[in-house]
Amino acid sequence: MFLLVNVLEQPEHLVAILEGFAQLGIKGSTVMNSTGMGRVLMTAGTAGPAMEEINRIIANGESSNKTIFTVVKEKEMLDKAIDVVKSFCGDLCEPGKGILFAIPLAFVDGLPQES
Repeated sequence: MFLLVNVLEQPEHLVAILEGFAQLGIKGSTVMNSTGMGRVLMTAGTAGPAMEEINRIIANGESSNKTIFTVVKEKEMLDKAIDVVKSFCGDLCEPGKGILFAIPLAFVDGLPQES
């Protein structure tokens, strides 16, 4: 099993990503509001020129990002879920696109058992 984490800096894609997950058969995700380092430093007035430039690029009126946590059982499903995110967000290496990573899980409890 894997934990897929997507810090989504384009919250307008949130519903579409979750719908894409549902179409894959992913039955649940948790979505939390989150704020990136750049926004915190900008608010505090301590951001350097590089952070100010990044924040100028990503400024969209949203006060927070959305972070999606999704547990997926198989590597194949993980790859499909990653494709869903990238289909909406594009190249995540570009500023203002967010971040996506997966962590292997040693223990999971609370998921429905498949029959």
